[in-house]
Amino acid sequence: MGGMMAPVRNVFTEVAERGFCIGCGLCVALCPAGTLVIGFNESGVYSVRDKAGTCSENCNICLRVCPFSDYSEDEDALGKELFGALGGIRHRPETGYYLGSFVGYSKVDGHRENGASGGLVTFALEALLSEGLVDKVACVGSTGDPVKMFKYSLCSAPEEIRACSGSCYYPVEMSEVIGGMLREEGRYALVGLPCFCKGVRLAMRRVPALGRRVKFILGLVCGQLKSKLFAECVCALGGGDPHTLRRAAFRVKDPGRSASDFGIRLVSREAGQGEREVLVHWTEGVDRIWSDRYFTPQACNFCDDVFAEVADASYMDAWLPRYSGDPRGHSIVLVRNGQVWDILGGESAKGAIEMRQLEIGDVIASQSGVLEAKRRELPERSRLAEEAGQRVPKKRLQLCDSRLSAFRKRIVRLTWEVSGRSAERWLKLGKDAGRFVREFRFLSWKILMLRRIDQCFKIAVGVWRKAQRVLFH
Repeated sequence: MGGMMAPVRNVFTEVAERGFCIGCGLCVALCPAGTLVIGFNESGVYSVRDKAGTCSENCNICLRVCPFSDYSEDEDALGKELFGALGGIRHRPETGYYLGSFVGYSKVDGHRENGASGGLVTFALEALLSEGLVDKVACVGSTGDPVKMFKYSLCSAPEEIRACSGSCYYPVEMSEVIGGMLREEGRYALVGLPCFCKGVRLAMRRVPALGRRVKFILGLVCGQLKSKLFAECVCALGGGDPHTLRRAAFRVKDPGRSASDFGIRLVSREAGQGEREVLVHWTEGVDRIWSDRYFTPQACNFCDDVFAEVADASYMDAWLPRYSGDPRGHSIVLVRNGQVWDILGGESAKGAIEMRQLEIGDVIASQSGVLEAKRRELPERSRLAEEAGQRVPKKRLQLCDSRLSAFRKRIVRLTWEVSGRSAERWLKLGKDAGRFVREFRFLSWKILMLRRIDQCFKIAVGVWRKAQRVLFH
């Protein structure tokens, strides 16, 4: 009597069922059999599933384009192929390849005020359109749909791009826009997080039509994504109703606060009272939810790309003391594509943007916290996963410095616990912010105390090393 046939391996069996789908949607757009679909899972994260089980045994395209698949090339291989032979190119293990870097902001009305940091992503996308280098750009904007509040759209006019400006701490997926690019001939630019940029590059190598049509990829430096439950929790912290959350605006600038103390504006519907709007600033509890890794997808715990290494240019906040106090915001840009560099340099000469050269060491220092989480802590998270019997994605552990203090290792273990439990407990407690905060209060206190002790330890080690240099040199 024959046994049951084993299921064909695909991105659902090899990535999603292990909890490592980041929800980019590329596999759904490219699946020849149309068997893959994507939607929110119970944790509020996009995840792919196999609706029909009709994959061909000879088709592995979904595994080849997935940024968290063990069957795809890593950022080092892709970066070398894309940028390694360019004249004047340089390389750092933290950033990947780069031609140059600068700090600045857009001087175009509305860009800096309404955009994240200095508004240079909006400026660059508009410049690519106005220069006639692309026909449409794919970027993320608000939908007005409370079930799916943000999504990718294809924009062909500056006003459409401006409507998509700003940050989005909410899940999005690309299946619709990638499908649009495949159906319609044209030249496209796309802006995305590191994992999304990697997925698109992988797809461009295997789908010739996409490789011809995507002309520019702009990357956003990323520490972690959040599930849609993150927005619900912040809404509840501000006194809104997380069950009726309808709209959200992230990174709302306040002229009376530093650039890092931005607000999150959330609108919910109150029974019999219409809509209620709340504004919660970073230092009013959001910082702890973020840094302690509440509602962080499992895939983000195993990402090693900080600077969107396969993007033509990468954009980030200028988290440096001389810039972070300015509430208007500054952008740091790391450029790898000579055409992008020439465009930005020309616009700077015209006075459309402020553009000051920034040393690569300062670029790296501006993202020190993200590097700490993605590079130094990754080996410890991998160890914790293996300890729990989980098979983790193949990542570039050779780039990671695993020398963590005992305090930092304990912090990683506790934030790992928070990341794994927070979604389930938020739902189980009925999205009651008071009960949720109380349940995690002791855990949060331990993390806070350990962070303070670890910081004191780092200062003491720094003083000791400086004294050693003085004494023996």
